[in-house]
Amino acid sequence: MKKIVLTLCLTFGLTKAFACADGGGEDYYYYNLFSQTLSEAPQYQPFLMTLDNPYYSMDMNQKNENILDWQKTLGINYQQAYELVFKASKQDVDLMIKNGKSTNINYNFATTDWVKKHKQNLLYLSYAKYLEPYMAFYYIDNGEWSYVDRPEKNVNNLNYKKVLEVLKKSWNAETDKELKVRYGYQLVRFAHYFHEYKDAINYFNMYVASQGLKNSMYYYALDQKGGAERALGNYIQANYDFFEVFSHSNDRKLSAYQSMRVTEDLNYEKLLANAKTTQEKNDLYLLIGYNDFSNPLAPARKIIANDVNAPQARILFARSINLIEREYLQQNPEDYYWSSTQERKKYTDLYLPVKANNYYYGSSDENSKDEIQINELITLAKSQATKADDKEYWNLSVAYLNLLNKNFAETKTYLTKVNSISKEFEQQKKVIEILLEIFEQKKITDSFENQLMQKYASILNYEYPQLAEGVYEYSDDVDQKINLKNVILDVLANRFYLQGDKGKAFLIHNEITQLGSNPNWAIINDLDKLDKKSNKTAFEKYLINAKVKSSSWDWRTEKSKEIQFKLSDYLADFKGTLYLGEMKFDLAKKEFEKIDQKFHTSESAYFIYDYDYSTSKETKTWIENQFDGYHNITNKIFGYNKIECFNCDEDQVIATPYLNDFKFIKPNMSKLELTNAMIELNKLAKKKNEEGAKANYLLGNFYYNTTTLGYYRYLLTFDRNNDNGPKFNNYGDEYEATSNFFYKSFGWGGNYVDNFSPSENYLKKAFDSTNDKEMKAQLLFALSKNEQGRFYNAKDPVLKRLYENQYDNEDKILAFKVANYRSNFKSLKQYSDTKTYQEIKSNCKYFDYYTNNF
Repeated sequence: MKKIVLTLCLTFGLTKAFACADGGGEDYYYYNLFSQTLSEAPQYQPFLMTLDNPYYSMDMNQKNENILDWQKTLGINYQQAYELVFKASKQDVDLMIKNGKSTNINYNFATTDWVKKHKQNLLYLSYAKYLEPYMAFYYIDNGEWSYVDRPEKNVNNLNYKKVLEVLKKSWNAETDKELKVRYGYQLVRFAHYFHEYKDAINYFNMYVASQGLKNSMYYYALDQKGGAERALGNYIQANYDFFEVFSHSNDRKLSAYQSMRVTEDLNYEKLLANAKTTQEKNDLYLLIGYNDFSNPLAPARKIIANDVNAPQARILFARSINLIEREYLQQNPEDYYWSSTQERKKYTDLYLPVKANNYYYGSSDENSKDEIQINELITLAKSQATKADDKEYWNLSVAYLNLLNKNFAETKTYLTKVNSISKEFEQQKKVIEILLEIFEQKKITDSFENQLMQKYASILNYEYPQLAEGVYEYSDDVDQKINLKNVILDVLANRFYLQGDKGKAFLIHNEITQLGSNPNWAIINDLDKLDKKSNKTAFEKYLINAKVKSSSWDWRTEKSKEIQFKLSDYLADFKGTLYLGEMKFDLAKKEFEKIDQKFHTSESAYFIYDYDYSTSKETKTWIENQFDGYHNITNKIFGYNKIECFNCDEDQVIATPYLNDFKFIKPNMSKLELTNAMIELNKLAKKKNEEGAKANYLLGNFYYNTTTLGYYRYLLTFDRNNDNGPKFNNYGDEYEATSNFFYKSFGWGGNYVDNFSPSENYLKKAFDSTNDKEMKAQLLFALSKNEQGRFYNAKDPVLKRLYENQYDNEDKILAFKVANYRSNFKSLKQYSDTKTYQEIKSNCKYFDYYTNNF
């Protein structure tokens, strides 16, 4: 979410998949395309906008102020000073002093003359390196266990009086003010960490402040004094000290702010009243804006009134732009709502980007006074673009904000004013130019699709690179590239959706198999039209290549495997399966006959794991000939479930009476073979005899078994197995899958509304055709399961009202169920003399309860 680095390689090449949308915390639910670090104030970088972490990450290129001071004092470069102060050992420094020079090639700057000139500095460094391992706060826990991590060494391992004596003597012997301040810093820190707080405050005044030199080490020491003041309960003074450090130190800003936050009596208004300089006032306005989460613009205006070029104003403005991005560039800009009683939001403009519901301010009221308005930002940025020195930043800001506001003419005008030679500014300008070209297109034509691939193939083909071993996060540059790619794809999907190209809108964000979550004939038919199009564009070929596949885990290689067939195969499978569910057997057969009979969407062999808690051992068993999306459909799908258990073994759950009477039903079938069997069964089901009754019974079982309550519920829902996935809970709805904007995350809102009529109709015909009491009992139990399914669907208006207060209405719901959804249980009582009846009572505890109580 920081710097944009974009390589616009125009080499045409196709990849196999789009990167999925980012996931994670709040910082990943929107697209950040405007680099906050364009504000060019690295010392304030921790106070840029982020929600997932308390603070923005530091710029690793920002130089350490202490090292900068050493660099100047010692007359060496920054890296040499860094190595000497932070990397060299005490022994290295002592050898320099003893030998009068360094023989270590890492410190070849330490010549005889150099060592002689800087001997006093080296003596200080030697003692500082002796102290440093012990410079940790001495925690007194009174023998109690504590959550706070304790360092192995701390100041308590040293002799307090002896260390103070050495430091004071060294201070008195020195004539150089800078070295005196450094020795004074050591005194203040040592006393603070040793809990000698009054000493620490006195040492600051005597050995640091007395020198009148306010360099980096002065503020390091002041930071320690503030800690001592806080420990003594002098909270107001402590906060003044910490704020002084914040305002005048670059690399201690974050730690000073954190110290202020945990200190009592923090009052920014009091601090503001006592601020001595414009710098201090602006820093306080920055902190007020940082803490006033709702709207950083008001303090930004006050900063600008003090100093039109103040870096603090750019920081708050960068935060404001980021908040606007969270509204206009959400990854899922749909009309979310917290309660089903709330009306869904209606948008007048369906062309992305749109201003989505805003929950960052604790209110979804668009007119909230605390909410930043994009036009306010644009007005302020325009004013700054004319008054401030850093016009490039403000002109670029105006251009970007107008892009989000869809004022493309002004975007172009202000982009022409950006002529910075800064690489980061050039990159940001290029990103805005790319987005401008995409955003302006209300209709995506074939010509524009080909142009897209010619100009931006490298962006559209970009994927997350493989992380190096031991690295678990992608760089900010990589995330920015993915953000740019994904917002382009969102806009394209949105345009395709609005212009009626439903197939392309769907494929942009979904693999073809995800259509199985919410089968949609409009999308299927549009994809069919795309498949048959003879002169496909480069972008259409790209989509088909990237998305017409399924991903499956290959247990043999232990790697993800892509299974790729023709688009026509997938579409025929969708059509045929839907037709099968609609009992349009001839149409289903016609579709299945079109398919490559090797077609599948998942592996047919894999391991199943079982954990034995008594022995604490896990076993894994290799199983084969499992359902792969098209093959290996067992003939037991025509049986009935004796017990309710989805994860139990098939033979334990399913009974198959009368199955052997129909030899044309193969033990293991493809969808085409299954359809052929059902066509034959359907012909026999028209007979008014026992054979017809059995055929109807098997068909009735099939259609119950393939509802979301049935053991084989995966077959007509395009799933892989009957595990308790989202498709079988109806968490989503069709509206979510086919939102106003595009078909994004289509696979996440599974929506299957069970239809129990096919099963009931076949079972009733079977009941009317048979005289066998055992079969009649079996049929009534099968009908009762469908009846229970309709009860679970809760479409009955009376039942819906009762469920609104389910806890208080439990007795009423039970009574309503018995009165209206137990007719088949009631009829089944008449067959109490059958073997089936006794089996049902044994296996179905609720039926046993029903027979004894009603």
